[in-house]
Amino acid sequence: MKYPKNNLTKNQKNEVMRFNSSREFAYEDLNCINCDLSNSKKLYDNDRYGILQKTVMCNNCGLVYSNPRMNEESLKNFYSSNLYRELYEKEGNFEHGFILRKEEINKEIVIKKPNFDKYYSQLFIDFIANTNINYNSVCELGAGYGTNLIYFNKLGKKTFGLEPSIKLAEIANKNKINIKQGFIHDLKDTYDIIVLKHVFEHLHDPIKDLKKIKNHTNNYLYLEVPGNVKRIASIQNAHNFYFTENTLNKIVCESGFDIVEIKYCKDNEFILALYRKSQDKTKNFNYNYIHEVKKIKKIYKNDNIRFFISKILKTLKIYNFLIPFRKLALKILRLDN
Repeated sequence: MKYPKNNLTKNQKNEVMRFNSSREFAYEDLNCINCDLSNSKKLYDNDRYGILQKTVMCNNCGLVYSNPRMNEESLKNFYSSNLYRELYEKEGNFEHGFILRKEEINKEIVIKKPNFDKYYSQLFIDFIANTNINYNSVCELGAGYGTNLIYFNKLGKKTFGLEPSIKLAEIANKNKINIKQGFIHDLKDTYDIIVLKHVFEHLHDPIKDLKKIKNHTNNYLYLEVPGNVKRIASIQNAHNFYFTENTLNKIVCESGFDIVEIKYCKDNEFILALYRKSQDKTKNFNYNYIHEVKKIKKIYKNDNIRFFISKILKTLKIYNFLIPFRKLALKILRLDN
C-alpha cells in the first residue's frame, strides 16, 4: 500500500530522490522489540515524503515499526548531518526558525490546566506542572536548538541538552542555551528529569537507551511521541517505531519505570507520558495482544478509506472546500469512533 505524500518544495523533491538512490545508508531487518517475534504484516512501502521505507505491524502484539530500517551507524550519520532537516523542513533557514520560536516563548509563562483537545506549544510544560512533581534540573535528549529548554529556564530550572545535529547545537550555543553536540551515549551527569520530546520514536534501540537513561535520571522521564489512537501516526522514514499507550507503556515500564501520568492530545494524537524510576527490577506491563492487533488493523483500514476519499476529492478539486466539514464527514463514515 502506498502512503499519501506531502506537497514538497523543489529542493525537498531533489533530496528525496538523492536519498532513495543513495548507497550511503545501510539497512537491517529486526524482530519486534516488544515481543521479539518476526511475524509482521506490511502496511506501507513509503513515507509521507516519498522516501522508500517499509512500515509493518507485528501480528503478535500490535507494535507498528519500520522494517527494515537504517542500522545504528547510518542513523548516527543521518542525524549528525543536516540531511534530515533538509528533507523534512520546507524552510531551510533553521536559525530564522529558532528566532521565531524564541520570540513566541519569550512571553511570560503562565502555568494552566492542560487542554488535551487542541495541541499548543506549552502543553508539555502544563502537563508536567500539573502532575505536581518536584524537580530542579532538566536534561533534554535530542534538544534541537533548545526552544523546549527555554521554557524550563523561564521556570527557574537548571537545564542541559544533547543534540546530534552539529548545526542545531551551534545555533543553541550562539544563543546561550546550554546544549552540547551528542546523544544518549554521551550522558554523564544525573538530572531530576530527562526529557525526550518527539525523539523516542527515532531511537535505534529504545530498550538499551532506557537502561542508560535510568542511570542518569534521579527520578523522572518525560516522553512525547506521535500516537496511534484513532489513526496511525504520520509515516516518516526517521520514525523507527509508532506507539499506542499500551506498547509505549510496556516497553518503558519493563525497562525500569513506573507510570505517573499518560494522556493523549485529541487534536493530533500525540502521547504525553511521565514516568518515575522504579526499584522493581521484575516489573511487567500486560495488555491484550489480540485486542491490540485488532485495533491497529481497524485503524489501518479506516486510514486507507480516508486516504482514498481524500485522493478522489483532490482529483475533483473540491478537497479544500470540504475541509470545514471534515469532522462531520468522519462521523458519518464512522471513522472517528
